[in-house]
Amino acid sequence: MEVTFITYAGRNGYGGIAKYCDNFILGLNQIKNIRKVYVFSRVRMGDNRKVINYFFKNKFIFFLITNLNFFVLSKTKIIFVSHINLLPCALLALFLGKKVVLLNYGLEIWGVNANSINKFLLKKIKYFICMREYTKKILIKKYSLKNKFFFLLPNFIKYKKNKVKNNKKKNIVSVARLDREEKYKGVDETLESIKLLKKIDFIYYVIGDGSDKKRLIEKTKNLGLEKKVIFLGKISDKKRDYIFGKSHILSMPGSDRTFDTYPARFVFLEAALYGLKIIATKPPNNEIRYYRKYKSISFVNPNKKIEISKKIRKLQIDKKFIDKKFLLDFSISKFNSKIKNIVEDVIIK
Repeated sequence: MEVTFITYAGRNGYGGIAKYCDNFILGLNQIKNIRKVYVFSRVRMGDNRKVINYFFKNKFIFFLITNLNFFVLSKTKIIFVSHINLLPCALLALFLGKKVVLLNYGLEIWGVNANSINKFLLKKIKYFICMREYTKKILIKKYSLKNKFFFLLPNFIKYKKNKVKNNKKKNIVSVARLDREEKYKGVDETLESIKLLKKIDFIYYVIGDGSDKKRLIEKTKNLGLEKKVIFLGKISDKKRDYIFGKSHILSMPGSDRTFDTYPARFVFLEAALYGLKIIATKPPNNEIRYYRKYKSISFVNPNKKIEISKKIRKLQIDKKFIDKKFLLDFSISKFNSKIKNIVEDVIIK
């Protein structure tokens, strides 16, 4: 069997969706019944024994090649599309009656409205993969989808044993893209909450870069916290892990309407590898009941800064530990196993 995967980026891409797509392709690569995986991407990913990567930076050429590559289309059993905005790239595949599967994450579904073309194509697709139950419910309701097949494929982490060091300084860290269009992702809220503490005997590290960084630095100065906050910018994974090792709490209580409250986001799982306590925004009620079983995550109302500041002090007293249940429930092995099951189900349905 041969399958196709259409995506903006995977390996060498930037952000959580690129990482998710890269490991989805790796998961397809491990399935014995799959002989070839044809990957169409805007960013070069590279080939291996099973994967053949076609990459085109130009949008129009990318659209033409994905639709008019009859050699690939004729051989492909399943076509995976990594983002709702890439649905036009599977236009001919849908017309030919191919099995097209759309991957869905969060903000691109519940945060914005699809254009008329994508709305039309959504109705033509039978198969949907959702990262979380919340996205699935919004997708069905928002676009009135009926008689479709839905598969849940939660996030993942590659579990590794790390020694947890409880440092004398109970430092805090936030990790986010600091874009002007995506404010209030947890940094503002953490700064304002720290300001309420009587004694600040720790460092607050902010990892990430973007057009909103200048405003946040100015805000830090206005709050009189410039000696307690360090903006590290965009750093390597190795340096990020070093900062995690020096820190005690990962604080990401975002309050913006578009902030993704997914409790198993990559940065939470990555922080859990180093035993960090996690301060997160309360997700929808149906999800919070499930995630309360993980002791490393504390949920707060992001608009109540006193609640966050009290939570910071409480968590700084508690020792760090590895939340194995959290990490194993979202392991890469489970992720790959679910991909295999999804492929098998799509083939027979």
